[in-house]
Amino acid sequence: MADDAGGRIEVDRVLAPSDLTSGEQVVLAGLRLWAGLRLSGEAPQACVRQLMAEQVSDRAGAIFVALMEALERQTRRPLQIACSGCAGYGEDEQRLIVACGVSRVDMGIARALLAPLVIQPEPVAIFARALNMVLAHEGLGLPARLEGGTSPPCGRPKGAVLH
Repeated sequence: MADDAGGRIEVDRVLAPSDLTSGEQVVLAGLRLWAGLRLSGEAPQACVRQLMAEQVSDRAGAIFVALMEALERQTRRPLQIACSGCAGYGEDEQRLIVACGVSRVDMGIARALLAPLVIQPEPVAIFARALNMVLAHEGLGLPARLEGGTSPPCGRPKGAVLH
């Protein structure tokens, strides 16, 4: 599906990893472990899934691995992922984490955040949303970090039909 958000989304507010929520820190740790294992020539799937399973749940591990595999299949360029010892984190890490959080309330923004990273952002955005839902089920949901700094209330999406 084409990116329907139009312009480029800027990630301008940089938080230190210690300012991230527990859920965001787990996702950041998974991203960095994945990248580190890839750089060392190892297959990251089993190790990263185990990390996520220990920190969250096996379901979160499976979805995170699916997210990363979807991302890798269509990256536009190598992702910039910082090492685990770095004090800050890079724009690509921010885009992925914020896209996971905002996907719960606005898939258009999630796709726009992912568009500079991947050829087709829709599949990655769907996995990002699924990951956030599993994290939320485990009490680690990612916040929707929108421009105003506030998250819309959780609950039934506007226009949803209950059966």
